[in-house]
Amino acid sequence: MFINLGTTNKKVLIIDDDGSLRRLVHVRLERHEKINVLQAADGDTGIAKAQTSRPDLVILDWMLPDISGSKVLRHLKAENKTKDIPVLMLTGRNKVGDIEDAFKYGADGYLTKPFSLTKLGEKVVELLA
Repeated sequence: MFINLGTTNKKVLIIDDDGSLRRLVHVRLERHEKINVLQAADGDTGIAKAQTSRPDLVILDWMLPDISGSKVLRHLKAENKTKDIPVLMLTGRNKVGDIEDAFKYGADGYLTKPFSLTKLGEKVVELLA
């Protein structure tokens, strides 16, 4: 995966309760020296990390153990500190209504699991550009 991000480093926050998925995405994205990956295993931790670290992109699962990804998304988009951070939903939910809701709540992209690492890379590049 080639990512042309210019000269500045980018921070990507992955909020997903699946540790193996977080590690897979982390390893794939950090192959590029300009991407630093942060992780959170639940929504509350993800919101806190987004507010303190101000990532350039959030990759967010819909189904989290504490609060739903849709609530995390709405919270991020409602806060001044985080409202402009692009959010890519990466989830197993693939019903038309779920996808429509995600975009209504402010998502900037939507990929369903299982996903292609190539497609993920393309979406990351698109949203970080």
